[in-house]
Amino acid sequence: MSRRASGLRVRVEREDAPVWRGRGREFCVRTMTGLGLALLLVGGGQCADFYVATNGADRADGTREKPLATLAAARDAARRSGGGGHRIRLLPGEYFLEEPLTLDARDNGLTVEAEGAGRVTVYGGRRVTGWHRDGEKFWCADLPEVKSGAWDFRALVVNGRMPDRARMPESGFFTHQNVFNAKWLSSVGGGWERKPTHADLTTLVYHPTNLPPSLEVRNAELRVYHMWDDSLVGVASNDVARHTLHFTSPAGHPAGAFGVKKYVVFNTREGMTRPGQWYLDRAAGRLVYWPLAGERMESASVIAPTLTSVIRLRGSAKAPVERVTLRGFSVQATTTPLKPGGFSAHAYDGAVELYHAKECALIGMEICHVGGQGVKSWALDACRIEACHIHHVGACGIRTGGDASVIEGNHIHHAGVYQPSAVALQFGRVRRDSKLSGFHIRRNEIHDAPYSGMTGGGSDHLIEENLIYRVMRELHDGAAIYGSMSRTVLRGNVVRDVVEIGQGYGASAYYFDEGATGNVVERNVAIGVPMPTHNHITTGVTIRDNVFVSDGDMKLSFPRSRDCVFTGNTLYAPGKVTVTAPNAVTSWVGNVLFSGNAQGGSTPAAFTITDAMPPAPAPARRTWAVAVPRTEQPPVMDGEIGDGEWAGSFVNIDRDPSRWLASGAPAFIKLMYDEQYLYVAANTVLFDIGLLSKGDRWGQDDGAELCIAGAKGIAVIRGFAGGACVSVTDAGLPSEEAERLGKAVRFAAKPYGKTRNDWKSGWRGEWAIPFKELGIRPEPGMKVAFNYGLFRAEDKVWRSLEGTGAANWRLSEAALLQFK
Repeated sequence: MSRRASGLRVRVEREDAPVWRGRGREFCVRTMTGLGLALLLVGGGQCADFYVATNGADRADGTREKPLATLAAARDAARRSGGGGHRIRLLPGEYFLEEPLTLDARDNGLTVEAEGAGRVTVYGGRRVTGWHRDGEKFWCADLPEVKSGAWDFRALVVNGRMPDRARMPESGFFTHQNVFNAKWLSSVGGGWERKPTHADLTTLVYHPTNLPPSLEVRNAELRVYHMWDDSLVGVASNDVARHTLHFTSPAGHPAGAFGVKKYVVFNTREGMTRPGQWYLDRAAGRLVYWPLAGERMESASVIAPTLTSVIRLRGSAKAPVERVTLRGFSVQATTTPLKPGGFSAHAYDGAVELYHAKECALIGMEICHVGGQGVKSWALDACRIEACHIHHVGACGIRTGGDASVIEGNHIHHAGVYQPSAVALQFGRVRRDSKLSGFHIRRNEIHDAPYSGMTGGGSDHLIEENLIYRVMRELHDGAAIYGSMSRTVLRGNVVRDVVEIGQGYGASAYYFDEGATGNVVERNVAIGVPMPTHNHITTGVTIRDNVFVSDGDMKLSFPRSRDCVFTGNTLYAPGKVTVTAPNAVTSWVGNVLFSGNAQGGSTPAAFTITDAMPPAPAPARRTWAVAVPRTEQPPVMDGEIGDGEWAGSFVNIDRDPSRWLASGAPAFIKLMYDEQYLYVAANTVLFDIGLLSKGDRWGQDDGAELCIAGAKGIAVIRGFAGGACVSVTDAGLPSEEAERLGKAVRFAAKPYGKTRNDWKSGWRGEWAIPFKELGIRPEPGMKVAFNYGLFRAEDKVWRSLEGTGAANWRLSEAALLQFK
């Protein structure tokens, strides 16, 4: 049949292809001739099939009988054919790419698919041959490009599997000796209270028994563990006398931060302790492998990656890539650069990448044995990732951001093989103000990951009917489903076997974190999870009609949260059920708690069955005094809290008037003094800088007050985010004394955060309060009654250093300062 049939719009199909039904003059023609190049002439555009085979030639015409040799040649041929729904059809075999296949808006409507599911593999690397013996146990292959520095990799595929890298120690971790005692102020609070130095981030002091003096620094790579992430760094030098390693690049956090002192060394000959391991000897320019029993290196398939990505869909905001589909083939063998990945290993590329993609799809793909992300995508619009098998990936299985997109029916497991901070499935919104929905994540099976099963950000997601198990196997402060999402529904999911490994910030089934609002958790199941729900600095979460089953004690956690609803849930715990921060729960109705049944001798005790919230007493008044260090250098009153300008540590302002932990974003103060002044620096954090109110009305606008007991009475000094400062008589200080004090106080305020969506925003204030006007003469060891309180207009929350049950200036129930 000719490619044009008398001007009619014709589609030529093989006999096994589905019927194409057109409108008007468009119609379907089936042929049994085996013609491989099918064309659809619609509106002047041609729809063609281009075949690719391992025995093809890029000068061929792309038919089944005369296939092309490379995906790039098929893409270029499709582009030359003009617009239309072209298809690149991969015939069975293995394809090795020398550079990523990049598709853009010129390829809109293109489908790249395999003929025969599971029979096509596309590699981002090359075969390694020429193996010879290296001692009694090992085999090696010479790689001159590695020795010259032109080629480096940290992943490998051997006989269809991803073998382990050489590792010291063989299992577990080494313990280093670094100390970093700065306080973590929370993510929205600004991170570390003091900025880590370059030395903090680039050195590690090890115990001399951990590492041999012969350690080859050109090969060694360190994984330094933190709390919810880790850092992969190279070794620049080893000071053997001081037992100190110097890194090639800064770690994401200082070694020793969060009290975590774990590290592991990879890619050294000393780390080759069992069959199936490998290392890249950069010094000698060799790949070294210890074969498994029965593996013959003369015939082994060894593929070393050369690329960080295999296929890239790269559109732009003005010209997105549209309606491109990848279907039915396997993508394998990528590497990553030697640098820290950060939270969810975000710094690494994906084996398959989509950027500014609209109505694109990954269907029935297998993505495995890759060093970085399986799928990495951003700015998706109405895209689908469906029925894919993503496994044994160094970083995240899927890391994506977009709107109105679907992730359904995928099997994701053994993620984070090389990067423990990786998440099996990470997602978030791109256009925060978009009226579109977020992600619909449905019926995925996720398991075996070192950190969270899912993490999410943004809003308006629907997460339903997913099965998640055996996650949180190495790191902490995560969950089967974790994130700072808002207006998101978790429905009908099942989580099992998620427990805290070691000591850290915990592990949960369903966990909403800082700033999450308006979420619903309904009809879910958690089995074998001691903390099935954790809600940290959240507002308005509804948890209803769930079934939570624990093997021992169970904790329902709501720290610094408010307006939470907990109704219609069934809880089963052989141990004790506790609710932390129960003041956050405004409705507890229709829940059934089966608890107790602890073994008492040979006969188990009876279960306690109740519907009441477990009792919890309000926190007691703090008995310790807040230390106020002396300074020789007064701070600059400019509304900034510079590193090194303020002595001492930040103090959390974390109580509400009832002494329960207050809700919402955090707030902190620092105090110090000299002979003339008490200095106070404050940081009040907001989630939305657009809600900052800069007036001077106490209880309506953003402001804070300092209450101090002096010889002349209790002073109450208020400072506002807009810069106003006033001394008031609310606590009984005579008006003339309050006026005199107000004139003598120095105050500066400064908002920070650029946009409404800047998640690190708020206002800072600094006070210099003269002791003379307070009638105080400070001496080391002296104690003074004190309180600090604030009102935040964003969420209409009152917070204080110490709750008094009444006004902040009720100092008989408040806190104490002690001058040092």
